[in-house]
Amino acid sequence: MFGKVVNIPFLSYKTHAIIFGDITKKMPIVVLHGGPGGCVERYEALTLLQDEIPLVFYDQLGSGYSKVPKGHFELMNFETFEDELDNLLAYLKIEKCVLLGHSWGGMLALHYMSHRNTSKIAKLILFSTLPSTKRWNDDHMYLIKDYPDDLKNALIAQKNKEAFDIKNYKVAIKKFYNNHVGKKSDKKYICKRKKFPKLNTEIYRYMWGDSELFGTGTLIDYNEENNLKNILIPTLIISGKYDESSVSSNRFMNKEIKNSEWVLLNNSHHCGYTEEPEKVISAIKQFYFK
Repeated sequence: MFGKVVNIPFLSYKTHAIIFGDITKKMPIVVLHGGPGGCVERYEALTLLQDEIPLVFYDQLGSGYSKVPKGHFELMNFETFEDELDNLLAYLKIEKCVLLGHSWGGMLALHYMSHRNTSKIAKLILFSTLPSTKRWNDDHMYLIKDYPDDLKNALIAQKNKEAFDIKNYKVAIKKFYNNHVGKKSDKKYICKRKKFPKLNTEIYRYMWGDSELFGTGTLIDYNEENNLKNILIPTLIISGKYDESSVSSNRFMNKEIKNSEWVLLNNSHHCGYTEEPEKVISAIKQFYFK
């Protein structure tokens, strides 16, 4: 990604941010990446927006280029990441923005909306995310219901921290990822870097769990379902037809958030911004300028 790089002081560390366009002239979209422990460099396809809409990408603390030494689990919670977002908005002097959260980033966005001063958030985009970990886990039990018993039992045993057949588990996880997470990005939209930061598995496993399938980490009790009705700003919901963020969960969020609209990507899994980028860009532009 080749925007303007800014390293923003935060706690004893720095938040690595990349800015596209002039955020002083137009309201920017601020992007919260997935994970936890992912990196914003993977969202290069969204830079197709930059000719018309300013963008602020940043790696959350401990992720990507926002480096933190290993073992600082005391930092890996909503309070830290929401403080970091507040700090970024203040440092960049952003008075109004559109907040876009993908996957874990959507969880962070929803939690932020119900626990912080949201006067700077003019609009919200929830991209392939979840209103509660319980609903996600229940949805995924449904998605694997027709798997062969040996594969399904290995997944459930791993979730319950019981002994399981590792071979069957690996086959089952690969099947789930192919069906609902998706294949690698089209080369046209892969980040121009030959390499970019890998998932911080320490943060991912601590907060979420061992795989996308079930949330079993510190986020196991995450639940914003009852707070959705309190979101009054315009909200765009985007998800894929084959997404691990299920159609039923996105329908639920669309129903509960009164001022919301939902775009279902008919040929996408969990990363629709790489699978159907033109449709995603079009939907975001229409929503932004509405």
